[in-house]
Amino acid sequence: MIDEKEIMPYNFFEYGGVYSGGHEGMRYMIKRAGQKPDFIFQALVWRGPYASAAAAPEDITAAEFEFSKQGRINAINWLKEQYGLRRDYWKEAPSILDVKPVIHE
Repeated sequence: MIDEKEIMPYNFFEYGGVYSGGHEGMRYMIKRAGQKPDFIFQALVWRGPYASAAAAPEDITAAEFEFSKQGRINAINWLKEQYGLRRDYWKEAPSILDVKPVIHE
């Protein structure tokens, strides 16, 4: 399961860090978005096996959260919720070894 302790701490994002990972076919990303002083957390999920740059925009689900320590936790909880809502969909994601490269423009 996605564990809050395994995702980079708040200060990582304060410096513009982007964290991405995957869990049983669900790929995800948490990043800082927006402009100072109005930064937000943006969390994204999509079905693997590709990175977000290779996923079709309509296949990515995103949510925004307050840019704070609690906002980070809320984003992580949202990731967990997204996994639970579509568990079978994520688990059926193909392996990177079984798919042909796709380029979306």
